[in-house]
Amino acid sequence: MSLATRLLSPLAAAATAIISVAPQPVQAAGDELERITAAVDPARPPQDQMVLAVIGDYGGCGVDRTCAEEYQVADMVHSWNPSAILTVGDNTYQQGLPDEVVKAQAPYKADIDAGRFFPIMGNHDYGNGCSPESVQPSVDHFKVPVAYVAGFGNGLVDFVNPDANCQQSSGATMPPIYDRYKNTVTRSTAEWVLTGEHQPIFSSGKAGNNPDRSWVKLPEVDLILAGHDHHAEHIVTADGYNIAITGNGGAGLTPIFSVAPGSKFRDAEHFGAMRLTVTKESLKAEYLSLGGKVDYYFILKKDAQGRAYMAERSDWADPDPPVKNPVPNKTSVSFDVAAGKSDGLTYSDYEDGPFRETTVDDRKALELQKNPFGGANQLYMFVDDAAISGGPYKVKATISYRSPVAGSFFLQYDSANSGSAYQKSTPVSIGADQVSRWQTTTIEIPDIRFTNRQNGGADLRLSAPANLQLAISAMKIDVVPPAPRVTHVSMDFSGESDGLTWIPYESGPAHEITVDGRRALQVDKNPFNSGNNLYLGIDDAHISGGPYDAKATVEYRSPVAGSFVLQYDSAATGSAYQSASRVQITQAMVNTWQTVTLDLPQAMFRNRQNGNADMRIVGASNLPFIIGSMSIDLTAGQEEALKAAKDAVAAAEADPSAANARAAETAIAKLPAGADADALTQRLAVVKTIVQAKDLLAGIASSGLTDSGEIDMAVADLGTVTEIIDRLPADRRGSLPEAAAAAGRRIAEGITAYLGRPPHGKPGGIPRPWLDLLISDVYDRYGVDDLHGRVMRVVTGHATGKEVTAAIADFLATR
Repeated sequence: MSLATRLLSPLAAAATAIISVAPQPVQAAGDELERITAAVDPARPPQDQMVLAVIGDYGGCGVDRTCAEEYQVADMVHSWNPSAILTVGDNTYQQGLPDEVVKAQAPYKADIDAGRFFPIMGNHDYGNGCSPESVQPSVDHFKVPVAYVAGFGNGLVDFVNPDANCQQSSGATMPPIYDRYKNTVTRSTAEWVLTGEHQPIFSSGKAGNNPDRSWVKLPEVDLILAGHDHHAEHIVTADGYNIAITGNGGAGLTPIFSVAPGSKFRDAEHFGAMRLTVTKESLKAEYLSLGGKVDYYFILKKDAQGRAYMAERSDWADPDPPVKNPVPNKTSVSFDVAAGKSDGLTYSDYEDGPFRETTVDDRKALELQKNPFGGANQLYMFVDDAAISGGPYKVKATISYRSPVAGSFFLQYDSANSGSAYQKSTPVSIGADQVSRWQTTTIEIPDIRFTNRQNGGADLRLSAPANLQLAISAMKIDVVPPAPRVTHVSMDFSGESDGLTWIPYESGPAHEITVDGRRALQVDKNPFNSGNNLYLGIDDAHISGGPYDAKATVEYRSPVAGSFVLQYDSAATGSAYQSASRVQITQAMVNTWQTVTLDLPQAMFRNRQNGNADMRIVGASNLPFIIGSMSIDLTAGQEEALKAAKDAVAAAEADPSAANARAAETAIAKLPAGADADALTQRLAVVKTIVQAKDLLAGIASSGLTDSGEIDMAVADLGTVTEIIDRLPADRRGSLPEAAAAAGRRIAEGITAYLGRPPHGKPGGIPRPWLDLLISDVYDRYGVDDLHGRVMRVVTGHATGKEVTAAIADFLATR
């Protein structure tokens, strides 16, 4: 079957519907958006029911990507026989050029020609700009303006496109198109009003939230359609707006990152589209993936005031639900090859991660072997699920290593923030002075998840670029406890409980009594053994997880001499019933109120004891002790901890280094959650990015740049450094711009030397990032004069003059 036949066949039965919605510009009021479809005929009622399709981010064929998914989505959409197809932008990749537009729209050519295709323009349709010239090829091809309103079903639906890609708000300042958009929406007489935008107001995807598009929310808008992030999602905002993201139309998928508030459904695994079935009474939105499977749906209806609300939605179980404040069973896992020990952390061979056991300097170790697939030597590691699972956690990874040559390595882990199963940590650089010597380093990872997502079910891997023959003798992963919400909890039977309570349990009976005119708690005899127990629970909303160094202050009395001990969950020993120092009650202390303070090092609060208690007091020989009050304090006071954290952050800002950043992070971790901790964390984030940039530049400086793998990594790392510098405030950049420029010159020299070697067989092409860097370097050194000639003298035999001309044009366009 020919392409034309394949596209036209599902349309034949809908010829009448096509004609009824074909764009027919109608004179609109000067203060409204242009209406591009026929006006409503007041002599006829709205259509009883209609089906609309919504697609987004589909136009990958425009840059000769694999087009299979785009055509498959188009086939599925055509099978619905929709009255119209709406898009949410990025109809064409990458820059909306004329030939790209033609290629990208091939699957929908019959729909466009028939006038039932209604696009909005995304950033790629605009060539990642906002000039009228850049989007003109799309305007010409689709024969629609960049902003418009289209009506369907004789007053059943209005689809409003305010060109939100190029219209942002700033504070209370609305974009220029706002008044026309508002007038269009508020004056609409359609039963249902849909607003289409490209960048979503909220999203759990890579691009995330776009609050500068919140201006599209108007009370009369029933559903907001969006794309930009390449996944499917349904969000209900706190103020009741429904946002449907449909960015999975064919041009690749991107992962879920931090889950947006109000997210009801998310899918980043399947290509698909949205089907809207509209009647006067309801609007049903269905998310379908390839094969026609309905993965999720929701139904909107109108309340008495005419406001849309979600009346129904399908059940959806999040396959990877976010875990709040996860608590590990162990706070440290490790292996030590030299000592022949493993405690919750193991390693295993994999096809792209071979190693051999060896002895180096009389120390047993794992020596990474050459990755047969190229690029980097790797070691895959596994954390026992019974020790630590899920996440995210903040951890510190301490590694003992030795390298025979200068180089670098990093860890790759499952990141909650990026969604990548192979997120790169800050790299560790190995200088010439560190070669052939055992070293120890600590890498901080802020958001790791232990979900076995890597090859072979691994949780993380060590990656050493340029096939670095690294030797590893030991590794340890320590979980950094989250900051507690408070540092003090207490109970007083003469007053109120503040986060600390006693828990009735069969082996811990007690009752309230009055002693010396005050209320207290009398511990009763344990019916099961000779130790009386008082079980105690700390509200998880106050303190949870750990470990924390803490102190327990107990006010007590006893009618007889004896002793008791407080038992708590210890991270140091792993015991849920670790004993603190025993408290002795002498004859002289009988029937008098006493107070004792007990140290609880490395205490965990995770409800592991009987009755989900966090700790208990055990009276020896059925001691009938009485408790008047008790408090738990985390060791560092808030004022002292805050001052220490501020000083540590200031020191890190004055001298950005990994050691100073770690010290500041440790100090901040001792603060309760709140504005102070958040503000210091934001300041420290700037320091960390500076340190990251310095580490990347150090890695470039130590790289030999003698093979393509080393050059690829150096170019990528320099790109990361450039992005970091651009994000930094101007007064915090210091010498980074000069260091980045020097690194760029060194890489350019490495590329020049690499390309100048005699080829083995036919010369290979030059990767575009290499070419872009060479152009930038030549421009910075010599300016634009003879730019083409100077570059061609380096790349002759590896790139054509046409390729260089196009790359220079792209480069100069950004200047």
